[in-house]
Amino acid sequence: MTARRHAPWLIALAIAMAACGNNDEVGAGDVAQPAAPASFAGFDSAALASANAQDVAAPAGTFYYRMVSGSLDWYAVGHAFAAGRAYRVVITAADGREYAVASRKAGEDGRFAAHGVETMLMNRQCVGTEDPSQRPLADAIPISIAIKQDGSPPGSSSRGELLGSRSALPCNGNGDGVFDYVLRSAHSLPLIH
Repeated sequence: MTARRHAPWLIALAIAMAACGNNDEVGAGDVAQPAAPASFAGFDSAALASANAQDVAAPAGTFYYRMVSGSLDWYAVGHAFAAGRAYRVVITAADGREYAVASRKAGEDGRFAAHGVETMLMNRQCVGTEDPSQRPLADAIPISIAIKQDGSPPGSSSRGELLGSRSALPCNGNGDGVFDYVLRSAHSLPLIH
């Protein structure tokens, strides 16, 4: 294989590794980034392209995922995000229902990284009145992925979990009410069990 063919994977890996810290247990809105694996070997990947095709300096990213015992283990990594701003990772089910599964702030260098394990699809961040109930992953496939601005009020999780408390959905946003899409997967992910 050529170096050109490996370039997107190596770039994403370098971004994720550079964003790693020693502690993966930070508040959902904190700037500290989650620890990423030393290698994404064994993960499938989907490119996340700009939702605004006219923006030349738009963020870019990759969604890495794998199914493990019926659970979706995923990492979303990217670069060229606005420093210190909060962004949401959103999983959209085949029927169009969206689930806000994480909210993270981009680092001061514009790098973004988020991680999660989904056994069921459910909102893990505060959402408006249209909050679809949780559902098994098998009932939602194929899924698509997006990263959007998190305009929810700023705050923090009561227990300091990476993805927030399941009992009371945290708001960890920018407080400006802006929820514009930044990146989207070009294709749906079938999630083979």
